[in-house]
Amino acid sequence: MDIQAIGSRAFAVYIGEPELQKRHIEPRNITVSTARELVRNVLDCPDTGTVSLELFPGRHELLIFVRRSSGEPEFYEFSDFETVLSALAALPRGSASSLFYLHGVYILAVWPGEGARIQALCEFGRAVKREPAYLLHLREHAVTIADGDASETLGRYFSCAASPKAP
Repeated sequence: MDIQAIGSRAFAVYIGEPELQKRHIEPRNITVSTARELVRNVLDCPDTGTVSLELFPGRHELLIFVRRSSGEPEFYEFSDFETVLSALAALPRGSASSLFYLHGVYILAVWPGEGARIQALCEFGRAVKREPAYLLHLREHAVTIADGDASETLGRYFSCAASPKAP
């Protein structure tokens, strides 16, 4: 396994065939959740929920680009679940995101990369200005539907979110 820094907010993790075999992972079948777990184990880091991952599976190896998010989530509100699924399909694969339900509204928290903004979400929902502490309120008072990688989690169960855009 090789870890290379790419600036101050990103790094690449290369995992070769012996290590993948030891972990019983086939590169072509890697999921973002599995990649998050790998990164968590490699870095000995308990929380990888605010990093975005880009996966590049090879034939016998795996390359993962890890970008630390700004630390402050953006919030989007949606009136119905079908619109949420469409919005999640617009997220780049591996984007850190959590979905909540509070007072009849779906709220998506997204951690974009440094200096980035995910404009596609505004096509489906309404961006809302909230302080980062709003996330604590949601975790305490809202129903958590998916935490960390909403797109992949919901994609397991709903076909419209199953194929988010590749990086």
